Amino acid sequence: MTPPEPKPSPSRQRRERERAEARSEILQAAREMARTDGWDSVSMRRLADRIGYSANYAYRYFKGRDDILLAFVKDGFVRLAGIMRSRGTSVQTAAAAYLDFALDEPDLYQVMYGLGGVHVPAAETVAEGAEVGAVIADALGITDPHEDRIARIWATAHGLAALHAIRKLPVDRAHLHRLLAASVDDLLRTPQQPDGGAR
Repeated sequence: MTPPEPKPSPSRQRRERERAEARSEILQAAREMARTDGWDSVSMRRLADRIGYSANYAYRYFKGRDDILLAFVKDGFVRLAGIMRSRGTSVQTAAAAYLDFALDEPDLYQVMYGLGGVHVPAAETVAEGAEVGAVIADALGITDPHEDRIARIWATAHGLAALHAIRKLPVDRAHLHRLLAASVDDLLRTPQQPDGGAR
């Protein structure tokens, strides 16, 4: 039997708390900057100026700007999957929750998917992103993570959110939800071939 790990010392607990608070402060400043001026405006120097510390302060907690963006992407996918799971077990509720997240947090959704020229290395967020597909798979009652219907539902919800974000689909939230629900219904009625493709 493995012995329990020793409890961190009070000084270590304090350092970890201070580190978490500093990271949170930097991330909050970065998101406020992105909301007002776009993600391209976020830089380590500007963040230091905004929170009133030296230019090297943010580097104590993040390797650089890309590391900050990566933190947002990972957290965003974890939150998105959690919200989708919390809404219920049907495909329709999972898809609707996905769309609501994209509409409610457009700045976060933008960085998660690299919209508007934002670039985050996708290879470093595969595990977190796969959780969204896993929620859809569970709602469909399937175990194959590569089943075509997962990608089609995900692509439909993302496509509507992205088109709305770039104002190519200027309709209200209720209309977007009707479009998504109708598309998901159509997909669910389409028979599937044994290899996962639609006939």
